[in-house]
Amino acid sequence: MITSLRTPPKPFLKLLLFGALAAGLAFGILTSRSLAQTSEMTPQTFTIQAGTFAPGNAEILVFAPQSLQIHRGDTVTWMINGFHDVRFDSAPAELIVVSDVNGAPTPHINPVVAFPSIENGAVYQGGSVGSGLPLPPASPVFSLVMDVEPGTYSYVCDVHPGMVGVITVVADDVAVPAPMEAAAQGANEFLAAVLATFQTAPALDAESMMAEAGQVNAGSENAGRTTFNQFFPFITTITAGESVTWTNPDTNIEPHTVSWPPVRGQDAVPIEVEGGPPILALGPTGLPLNQSGDSVGVGDAFSSGIFFPGQSFTLTFTEPGTYPYTCNLHPAMNGVVVVLPAS
Repeated sequence: MITSLRTPPKPFLKLLLFGALAAGLAFGILTSRSLAQTSEMTPQTFTIQAGTFAPGNAEILVFAPQSLQIHRGDTVTWMINGFHDVRFDSAPAELIVVSDVNGAPTPHINPVVAFPSIENGAVYQGGSVGSGLPLPPASPVFSLVMDVEPGTYSYVCDVHPGMVGVITVVADDVAVPAPMEAAAQGANEFLAAVLATFQTAPALDAESMMAEAGQVNAGSENAGRTTFNQFFPFITTITAGESVTWTNPDTNIEPHTVSWPPVRGQDAVPIEVEGGPPILALGPTGLPLNQSGDSVGVGDAFSSGIFFPGQSFTLTFTEPGTYPYTCNLHPAMNGVVVVLPAS
């Protein structure tokens, strides 16, 4: 059983994984070809996986298959595995914006991202439309009937820059892979990304062991489309009066927080706005309790609020003690600051 990215799978397990994939792929190709022969010109339904998870609190932030060929009239269904949206556009929209709400500047989730602009199961006829975020009670399954001219249509996840998919609609007389072949290709893309994590994780651990005291990476760097939702290093030791700086690497692809105590499930607070949709203001999960550079002592609550790749957050610890902390956005992403007495 694979329990940690710190222990790569044994060779026989790798062979087992590849063997299972090969068997599944062969079965999918044979079956899908048979289906294609009996259902020519009948609209088909294709499935795209939006992200997946891997051992070591890792996420694979891709659409799989990343590139899909279909015919006009086919249905595309996205399985939303995580906090993703699907929006047809060439670039992501800004996730957090600030608006004047009831006379006060209020950070909130961009309505373009937060709310659906096309109904689940509707007919897509082009343009920039999206699923909205999978906030309750939204379904984690999103489907569209693709009634568009032959051409290439790009879509994005606005939460994770670089998470992009492409759907190519071809003429009816052009053959395309059948749905099971496309699903097998997506599984192959995921497997390749997951196996790559077994090579990346040990290097990240080794680098974190050499980190300067008081310097912590919030999330992984240089890991491609895999993000490791961990603090590197897990434990950092300083002396009372010194500071810790958490940096979300600019090559990372996830936002994070540095917070204590944990606040879960309060990501957004709806605020009614006359004559329009509600504003989804940031809730306690993502709001800051501190400014970068603030001082904290034993027992104090603190939170950076959401900070994005390329940004940093610093706290000065005034008293000896052990300070646990977490990322409010990613359960199991935890760390510890050990503060020793000043000599």
